[in-house]
Amino acid sequence: MNKKTYYVSTPIYYPNGKLHIGHFYTTTIANTLANYKKLRGYDTFIVTGIDEHGQKIQKSALKEGIEPQAFVDKQCNLFKKLWVDAELNYDFFSRTTSQQHKTVIQKIFNKMLEKGYIYLGNYEGLYSVSDEEYLTKTQAVEKEGKFYHPTSGHELETIQEETYFFEMSKFTPWITEFYNKNPNIISNPKIKNELINNFISKGLEDLSVTRVSFNWGITVNVPSKFKHIIYVWLDALFNYITALGYLTEDESKYNKYWLNGTERVHVVGKEITRFHCIYWPIFLEALSLPQPTLILSHGWIVTPTGKMSKSKGNVVDPYDLINNFGVEPTKYFFMSQINIHNDGIFDIEGFKNTINADLANNFGNLLNRTVAMANQSFENGVIFDEKALQTIDHNIYSEINFSVETYKKHFDNNEIDKALKTAISLSKTLNLYIDQTTPWKLKDDLQRLNVVLNTLLNGIYSVLVMLSPVMPNSAKKLASYIAQDQISFDLIQHTNKFDNKKLKVEEIIFQRIK
Repeated sequence: MNKKTYYVSTPIYYPNGKLHIGHFYTTTIANTLANYKKLRGYDTFIVTGIDEHGQKIQKSALKEGIEPQAFVDKQCNLFKKLWVDAELNYDFFSRTTSQQHKTVIQKIFNKMLEKGYIYLGNYEGLYSVSDEEYLTKTQAVEKEGKFYHPTSGHELETIQEETYFFEMSKFTPWITEFYNKNPNIISNPKIKNELINNFISKGLEDLSVTRVSFNWGITVNVPSKFKHIIYVWLDALFNYITALGYLTEDESKYNKYWLNGTERVHVVGKEITRFHCIYWPIFLEALSLPQPTLILSHGWIVTPTGKMSKSKGNVVDPYDLINNFGVEPTKYFFMSQINIHNDGIFDIEGFKNTINADLANNFGNLLNRTVAMANQSFENGVIFDEKALQTIDHNIYSEINFSVETYKKHFDNNEIDKALKTAISLSKTLNLYIDQTTPWKLKDDLQRLNVVLNTLLNGIYSVLVMLSPVMPNSAKKLASYIAQDQISFDLIQHTNKFDNKKLKVEEIIFQRIK
C-alpha cells in the first residue's frame, strides 16, 4: 500500500542580506511538521531554497563589485551552511538560477501566453525595488511629495516601461469562489479576511510579470521589441513545483508529491501571504494544476523593543543562540513558546527560563533520577508486572494515552506549541507521580519499586517520542540511554519494552543555562 505523502516548503528566501532568526524560525517549522508526519508514517518531502533574481540582487552585486551570479553563489553557501549547522534538513534546495528552473519558467510563460492570460502592454506607476512590488498611489503612503511602501516604509520609484501583464483581473470571481469553497486553506482566518477585504473584494488588477529596465533574471523567449525579464513572482512561486521536476523529462516526484500528493503545505511569513494566497492559486488555476492543501501563515519574531531592524540593533542572529545554547534547545524554545499565527516575543531571559524549566529541571531531571534509581536497585532491569499495578499506576497509563492523543490532535492542527506543551505537561505529571509514590523509600519493597520505575520509564519514553519532531537527535540519544533503538507511537503501547534492559545515562543532555 502506498504511503500518504506530505510535501512542505519554506519560501525561497531572498539572499541579499544577512541571515537572521526569521530564516531559522520558518525552516524549523517546516522541519518540525515534516518530522511529525514522518513519525505518523507519511512519505515526506521538504523544499527550501533562495530566490536569486531581480533588480535588488543586481544592485547588491554591483555594490560589492561582483557579478550577480557570484553574489548569489556566495549567499547560497551561507544558507546551506546555516541549515547544516542548525541541523535543518531538506530534500531539495531550490535555486532560481538553475538551468532546470529557468527552462521550465520559460515554458510556463509560453503556456500562459498561448492560453491568452498574458498580454503585452505598458506599465506606468510606483514600484518598490526592495519589496519587489508594484503599488498604486492609493496603496502607497504619500509624504512630502514622495511615495512609500505602506508596510516596509521603503521609498517607491516611478517607472514607465513596456511589460507583459498577467490577466489577474479575469480571476477575481474564481478566487472569490475558491475561498468560499475552501475556507481553511489559509491557516489564519484573520489573514484570509484581510486579503479578501483589502484585495480580492475590490477586484484584482492585472499584474506586470516582466521588466525591461534590468537584465538579471530569466529572459522571455518570445520575439519582442525589448529584452523582457520575467518578474519575481512568476519566477519564484513556481519553484515549488519546478523543485519536483514539473515539465521535465522526469516528473515522478511532481506526480507523487504534488499531482497525486496527500498534503501540499507552504509555510510562509505573514508579509508574503498576498503573493502566496492570491497570485499563486491563480497561477496554478491558469494551468489547471492542483492547489496547495494548506498555506500556513506565521507571525514574526519580535523583541521587547519591537520589530527587529538594523537601526534598532535588535536583530537576533541564529548563530548566537545555537552556538551558545545548542541547536535543539533553541528549536524547542521557538516551537514551544510561540503560537504560529501570532507574533512571538524573543528575549534572552525568557529563552533561558524556558530551557531550564522545561528541559533541564523538568524532563532532564525526571529521566536522570529515574535511571539512577533503576540502576541502583535493578542491575538487570525492571519488568512490566500488570497484576501488581495500583490505581495510581493505571492513572498514569491513562494519562499517557490521553496526552499522546491530545498531542496528535494539536499537531494535526499545526498547533506545535500546544503539542509540545502537552509533552512537557506529561513530564510534570510523572514528576508528581514520583513525589506521590516516593520510590526512594521503597528499597525494601522491590515489587512496588519495580512497578513505579517501569511506569516512569514508559512515561519518559512517551515524552521523548512527543519531543522528537523538534529534537530528533536528543530524542534518539535519550532513547538509547533507556535501551530503546526505535522512536515510534506504536512502541508507546508496548509496556514491556523495558523488560530486563540495562539503562545507562552517558551524559547530561539538557544542561542548565546560567
